[in-house]
Amino acid sequence: MSSAITTSTFGHILYETKNAIAYMTLNRPKVLNALNKCVIMELKVAFEAAREDSTLRGVIFTGAGGKAFAAGADISAMLNDTPIEAEEKTRLGQALTTLIENLGKPVIAAVDTLWAAAANCQWPAPSAWPAKRRNSASLK
Repeated sequence: MSSAITTSTFGHILYETKNAIAYMTLNRPKVLNALNKCVIMELKVAFEAAREDSTLRGVIFTGAGGKAFAAGADISAMLNDTPIEAEEKTRLGQALTTLIENLGKPVIAAVDTLWAAAANCQWPAPSAWPAKRRNSASLK
């Protein structure tokens, strides 16, 4: 496998390939990596590049700043949207999710926060888990 490092310049994400892995980082820590139309379009280009690169075996996807992987939609960027514009942005986000889901390579979300929620699924911090489920030995 090649150990060459390749980086690409985007406005709101960092993209680097190293040792057959693509590393994508949401890079808007001041707004907790909130997603706006520009970020979604950049992610689309980056994930398409990862999909088409036959030397890559997977993607590690994370958020900069250490406070949030991604806060979700950037509501401040939607304040003046018409219903048609809002629908367009929603469809772009859905298309990105479909692209990631069908990438053909594993995508690992490197989430370093204690709480994650998406699409009505919530995972509380380990301290909130029942005591008998806190370690793998109790699951045997």
